[in-house]
Amino acid sequence: MAEDKNETHYFLDGNPDELERLRLGQEVIKNCMGKLVFPPIDFNQPSLRLLDSATADGVWLQNVRNSVPSPTRETHKFIGTDITDTYFPHPQPEGITLTEQSMTQPWPKEWASSFDLVHQRMALPAAGKEVVHDVLGAFVDLVKPGGWIQLVEPDHSVSMGPAMADFFRLLSDVFKFMGTGVDYAPQLKKWLGELGIVDLEEKIFDVPIGKTSGSEEMATKSARMIELVIKGLTGVAASIPTSFSPEELQSLSARIQEEVNATGGIFRLHCVWGRKPLTVRA
Repeated sequence: MAEDKNETHYFLDGNPDELERLRLGQEVIKNCMGKLVFPPIDFNQPSLRLLDSATADGVWLQNVRNSVPSPTRETHKFIGTDITDTYFPHPQPEGITLTEQSMTQPWPKEWASSFDLVHQRMALPAAGKEVVHDVLGAFVDLVKPGGWIQLVEPDHSVSMGPAMADFFRLLSDVFKFMGTGVDYAPQLKKWLGELGIVDLEEKIFDVPIGKTSGSEEMATKSARMIELVIKGLTGVAASIPTSFSPEELQSLSARIQEEVNATGGIFRLHCVWGRKPLTVRA
């Protein structure tokens, strides 16, 4: 666990179930979004450089790399960073480099303007309100002229049933304690535009949970994913001030499982991508 409560996107650091949650999350989100990379990048070009910030176990990078035909993919550089190496596979996956790096700390100078794609998903709240714009600016600095940035963040203001609404309320309580915001997702496009990113596009996905999923397999996996999130989140929430009573925290997981299995649920994701201009505006 990082020393600063704003410094890590893992309020579940050290949770033995977290690796399973990460893997399930990748499957569920990929199934809903349909693809992993939205910018029009030609992966048949040789020698591309991709950065996945807050990479966790690097599964997003592994999936992207596996989608590129050989031998071209062997010419690309796939780099994943995270504030902790807790979930880095050992040995590291073939063709992928994973290294410790916080998004809130200075990046290696030699990485400046070097990446064809900078990607991060569901981690920006680790950057508190006071530094989030600096973090985004640093991401843009990592992109080479003509390269792309893609960010994916959840919108906690949208839910289907009362139990999932309480889940998002609890998540907001935890984010408030961390000194971070719950409203980053709807502002991503505007913020990147203010940093000079052009050709901006946005897609919004309502990721189905439980019964609303398109298959029995995804229903089971998505319900299990939420179960693991709640298990870790309520454990953290029990030790900090929230708007929930101990009894409400204790019953929340069962309520959510009953709801998503009976009627389903959703969580909304904003996917925003854009291009760094070839020349800086005067």
